[in-house]
Amino acid sequence: MSDYLEMSLEQLQKEHAELLAFNEKLDRERNGYRKYAMKYAKKVQMIESLFVVPSDDHELTIKAIKTIVERVGES
Repeated sequence: MSDYLEMSLEQLQKEHAELLAFNEKLDRERNGYRKYAMKYAKKVQMIESLFVVPSDDHELTIKAIKTIVERVGES
């Protein structure tokens, strides 16, 4: 790592610009992962809600779970 005290103004400005670009890239990635996590959290929440009232129709429950997994948050 460079010793910042010995860097020229131009070198410091370049380093600063690189750090800003790196932080922007990380922010974009984080926002993408946050959106992805929210989509799956919604799916889990909807699937959990199916089990609040026990159902005797297991095939319908499985069909509802498959629909949630396939469609929720995909648009």
